[in-house]
Amino acid sequence: MVLNSYYTEYDSWAWLYNQTMGPEYSVNQIRPLENLLLPLIPNDAHLLDLCCGTGQLAHQLTERGYRVVGLDGSSAMLDYARQNAPQAEFVWADARKFNLPDQVDAAFSTSASLNHMISLADLKAALQSVYVALREDGLFLFDLNHPAQMSKWWSGKIVEGEITISYAWSLVPVYDPSQDLGYFKVSLFQSQGMRLNPFKNLLYRLLSLRWLTRLRLRLLAQFQEWEPTWQRSSMTYRVTGYSEQVIRRLLEEVGFTEIQVQTIDETPVDANHSAYFRCRKPVNRRE
Repeated sequence: MVLNSYYTEYDSWAWLYNQTMGPEYSVNQIRPLENLLLPLIPNDAHLLDLCCGTGQLAHQLTERGYRVVGLDGSSAMLDYARQNAPQAEFVWADARKFNLPDQVDAAFSTSASLNHMISLADLKAALQSVYVALREDGLFLFDLNHPAQMSKWWSGKIVEGEITISYAWSLVPVYDPSQDLGYFKVSLFQSQGMRLNPFKNLLYRLLSLRWLTRLRLRLLAQFQEWEPTWQRSSMTYRVTGYSEQVIRRLLEEVGFTEIQVQTIDETPVDANHSAYFRCRKPVNRRE
């Protein structure tokens, strides 16, 4: 199978994502599933994890007795996912155009993955594919970063990152509200095998502590000066900010009903939180 080269951009991020963001995000993203989706479906439901990444969230769900199929366009991400969640099934496919052999009881997409659908046509195609993949009366839950939130927080500053004795990374989000377009840049620094001096060795280990986050981010902003011999690379991923009104319209056009929008805390959406959409495929509707 040949996918759009757009997805190969995520292959180079896979090993770093698997060690860092994947495990952390899976811990954070189980909560909205517990609040907004899992209480509404059977304990052994068949679930689709759309844009599943490296599979840590799928693993948590299979451990709870759910049957999970994870779908992603990055073959490198799926290589890790199969190791992390051996009880799940994984499909290498384009989120904008896929077909599953069996329909699922519910679907979800986390970590604002659908913001990576750059155009309305791409996003609508992904929503249509999910609709077809669901059984009648099936639920779909997903979260998105929206324009008000992105305008407030995506300001071109480092918002997260890590420093270890062998590598460091940082993430910088940028958003242009005039075009509803943005991107986030992941910078990676890798040691070339030289031993750290005792001071840096201790400092980098201490900077993993949560209460030193602000200091860690400040150091990451100057990390090339701290470690000029470490190999540096970067990856940039484009996203689009979609308003609640636009998403509602697309969901209705595809055929979804019972559309609800809220934050992870089940409160009205505001500039401080991403938006969680939950909708249903109605019964007895022709495909």
